[in-house]
Amino acid sequence: MECYKEEIFGPVLLCMEAESLDEAINIVNKNKYGNGASIFTTSGVAARKFQTEIEAGQVGINVPIPVPLPFFSFTGNKASFAGDLNFYG
Repeated sequence: MECYKEEIFGPVLLCMEAESLDEAINIVNKNKYGNGASIFTTSGVAARKFQTEIEAGQVGINVPIPVPLPFFSFTGNKASFAGDLNFYG
């Protein structure tokens, strides 16, 4: 999927499906960009596992797009605009 391989700017929501939680975490962590990732679940155990193991600047639980509160910076991770080492991070 081209959108998942390139860093694009704009209002984009990319939805992917995984067979298991571990596969979902692996899919996100293998991406060279680490902007944000979300999970929809009713399991507190799955939510905590996702939150602690995901390599992304922003993590959302049961929200489509993880958006920071206004007083926090918007930051990426990994190869996303110098990760957290830029003036926004």
